[in-house]
Amino acid sequence: MSALITTANSPKALISTRSLGRMGIEVSTADKKKYALSSLSRYSKNFYLYPSPKDAPLDFIRSLVMLVKKHKHDVLMPVHSEDTYLIAKYKSRLDPFIKLPLHDYSSIMAVNNKGSLMQVANSLGIPIPNTYYIEDLSMLHQIADKIEFPAVIKLRETSSSIGLSYVNSKEELISKYKETVLMYGLSPSGYPLIQEYVVGDGYGVSVLFNQGDLRAKFTHKRLREYPISGGPSTYRISVKEPKMEDIATRLLEYFNWHGVAMVEFKMGNNNKPVLMEVNPRFWGSLNQAIQSGVDFPYLLYKMALEGDIEPVLDYTAGIKTKNILIDNIAMLNYIKKTKDIRLLKEFFSLPYNDDVFSLADFCPVLGFIQTGVGELFYRKYKK
Repeated sequence: MSALITTANSPKALISTRSLGRMGIEVSTADKKKYALSSLSRYSKNFYLYPSPKDAPLDFIRSLVMLVKKHKHDVLMPVHSEDTYLIAKYKSRLDPFIKLPLHDYSSIMAVNNKGSLMQVANSLGIPIPNTYYIEDLSMLHQIADKIEFPAVIKLRETSSSIGLSYVNSKEELISKYKETVLMYGLSPSGYPLIQEYVVGDGYGVSVLFNQGDLRAKFTHKRLREYPISGGPSTYRISVKEPKMEDIATRLLEYFNWHGVAMVEFKMGNNNKPVLMEVNPRFWGSLNQAIQSGVDFPYLLYKMALEGDIEPVLDYTAGIKTKNILIDNIAMLNYIKKTKDIRLLKEFFSLPYNDDVFSLADFCPVLGFIQTGVGELFYRKYKK
């Protein structure tokens, strides 16, 4: 039993490597960068270098095809958007040599595109934010007169908080929107969405589907995120939200989904979930699901290898996890914003159920700290 995990330098890859390794699966990791985070894990038996998926996509695919032909692995598991979407696009070139538990490329991109996703959700009667689609910049003034502020500008295809802007006036909306179009070189068909700002707590419903049939589910609530204006979660708790899970299931059944995904929601005081987006790949809070009893990397691997698995639809609520290094930065920002100094006591609490920290697999921890410190100095130098 063996697996190849790409984008090894991401925490998601490290979490997946540990998950499979603990189950006795021989794991190989690969990345564009030497000494990638997961390659330092005791569970990574082999490591391979490949060209950058972003800078040289065809070279990346050619290298990956040669790799899976030469080094036999049972399952290929991409974990990040950069590799997942590209591998899905050229899936037919890899299929003869390795099992790939991914949906088809067109469906993945339809789900990843927030514009088309919102239109599908609306047609299914799923609550979404008030959404405005711009086809011509001349429409901006007309729409700016209609909407309530604050509002959100979102790129149609992006991950984390890239290209996300919050605006508080008509003038700011017009200015920031045009700036975003120029910054990302967008054509009219790819112009950003404008959405109402939804007040509420953030939730994620993580799922695994086998050709349209639900095989695993898990829900968490965000307790902190970074950037605090709207970014990946740094501290969360497992919860049960059947209404939200039913909506996520219905939405992905529409796409006859295959593989993993996370459906993001906001929920305010009215207790009604509002769809925000879908991540058609592994997600940053993957460790949260594993610690709560839903081991998505292992379940995905087993499903790919055996064809199907027994559904895993229950888990432990109340489990908390964090990425302590990034969460400490988030805490400082929350303290600055809320003036709540009680949060300071968390600086002195030992890490528990941490995404990266592990005494049993400590080398990646050192690598993560070194990378984090390096990025902080780099940002300071740039400023």
